[in-house]
Amino acid sequence: MTEYTLPGWKANLFGLFFLLPSVLLYGLPFYLIWQGDTSYFFSDKSRTLIHFAVDNKWWCLLIILFSIALHELIHGICMASLAPNGWKSVSFGFNLKAMAPFAHCKDSLTPLSYRICLIMPAAVLGDIPVIIAWCTGNILWLLYGILFLWAAAGDIIIIYMSRNIHTGLLQDHPDKIGFIHLPEIITPL
Repeated sequence: MTEYTLPGWKANLFGLFFLLPSVLLYGLPFYLIWQGDTSYFFSDKSRTLIHFAVDNKWWCLLIILFSIALHELIHGICMASLAPNGWKSVSFGFNLKAMAPFAHCKDSLTPLSYRICLIMPAAVLGDIPVIIAWCTGNILWLLYGILFLWAAAGDIIIIYMSRNIHTGLLQDHPDKIGFIHLPEIITPL
């Protein structure tokens, strides 16, 4: 049994380093796709969306808070669908030390299942909105996707920490950010 954990302050610090790569990874293709067609950026539709965001700060804050809860719910749904005990093994909470909400799975999962549970919020709340932005030229979708890829930085760090583990089971650490590797458990193929 080996613990792979990270202090909350370190996870938050690493999260800051994800901002620039997130902007480049998502923003550069957006710019390359839409640079020749600046008419969208100056259209009434674009101005209306941007003014909505500025004029309705409280709605935007509610959308962000709802999306943070949705991020954890996506983790929970994946955990419940992949864990042997389903929803009985999933709990939600808020880590005061890390200043972050969390979804926790009491059951051990295969390394692949564990990584799927970690990456799904980034895919749903980060990748899908960015693809919409790339297709429509809507910068608000782009900003939303970048924000929620950035919000998944801790999950991405944990995936990176587990990159060389292919056997055994992984279990969420009950108290810290990270997981416990149970190598003696033989996982089914």
